Amino acid sequence: MEIENDGLLGAWLVGPDGRAESLGWQSLDHPVEPDTWRWIHLHRDGPGTQRWLLDGDIPPNPAAWALMADDTRPRYTEVEGTGLLFLRGVNLNAGAEPEDMVSLRLSIAPHTVVTVGLRRLRAIDELQDDFRRGDVPPSPGALVERIVRGLRRKAEPVVDELEEIIERHELDALRETRVPDAATRNAFIDARQDAVILRRYLVPQAEALRTILRHRPAWLASADVLEDEAASHDRIVEDLDSVRERAAVLRDEMSARQAERMNEIMLALSVVSVVFLPITFVTGMFGMNVAGLPMTQVPWGFWAVCAGMLACTGFTVLMLWRMLRR
Repeated sequence: MEIENDGLLGAWLVGPDGRAESLGWQSLDHPVEPDTWRWIHLHRDGPGTQRWLLDGDIPPNPAAWALMADDTRPRYTEVEGTGLLFLRGVNLNAGAEPEDMVSLRLSIAPHTVVTVGLRRLRAIDELQDDFRRGDVPPSPGALVERIVRGLRRKAEPVVDELEEIIERHELDALRETRVPDAATRNAFIDARQDAVILRRYLVPQAEALRTILRHRPAWLASADVLEDEAASHDRIVEDLDSVRERAAVLRDEMSARQAERMNEIMLALSVVSVVFLPITFVTGMFGMNVAGLPMTQVPWGFWAVCAGMLACTGFTVLMLWRMLRR
């Protein structure tokens, strides 16, 4: 995400009529009227962001330092009357992997919501487009709910795609007797790894929403909405658990099939070795360049030795066939 306007990615003042007015740096320190509220979106590494957060009192200084911190595991806490909510969203930027989740930090007060990000989030871009079109949330709490909903909706197609990868190859992998190729095995491994990474952040994100419900802060617009979002996160986590378990079962099945195939190959090699062992012994013995070898002076000696080797080979094959039939 490029650092635009010295770190200010967007700022909006929402009046009592529900209309949003775009703000610049010079307007961010102005007091907010009781019947208005604002949303300020900043790039974490912008020079103006650091100055405004750390030199001002909106949000309070401890909250400002938390917004600038590197540890952004999803959680919710309150600092000096300001709510701090750390969220994660799937990375849908060009050339990025969705499971490389992007951090979004929120400072929430009754009249001001400050969001800080390091990389672009599709859900935040769409929310800013809504503000430009006049589709504005009625309160800071409603803005937080829309952000949470937007992040969750962007994550659902990624999870659905992981399930489709599993379903696409699952039946074929279980029906076919041949060992699955490397592409199929890698698809299962990648799907399982992606599910693990997504789950690592979505589980604490659901818990952060429940923490908000337990605190019931003044800015909370509707407990029902966040309860539904927490339940939706739980369903996503359940789907990720299903993907992990199915991928693990398929991985074990493919490993067992590969081991079985290797055993078959080793058995075939062992049979070939046993069949040719007597022949190897005879040829090795007659290959010794010493005096006293039998039938060296007999014209039919070569054919007698060949007949003996064929007889030994036939007897060995017969014995192996009877053993394998048991």
